[in-house]
Amino acid sequence: MLELWNSWYDTLASVEALAMVIVIVLVAAGAMTLADNRRQRTRPAKD
Repeated sequence: MLELWNSWYDTLASVEALAMVIVIVLVAAGAMTLADNRRQRTRPAKD
């Protein structure tokens, strides 16, 4: 029973780590998108 608990806990920890990596990647992508949009907006339009 203890072995099953340890395995479940390890799985939960790895899922949590994976979720953390996904969140960091999404935040970084969002920050880059915002920075890119701001840069395009401040650049004078070529018409």
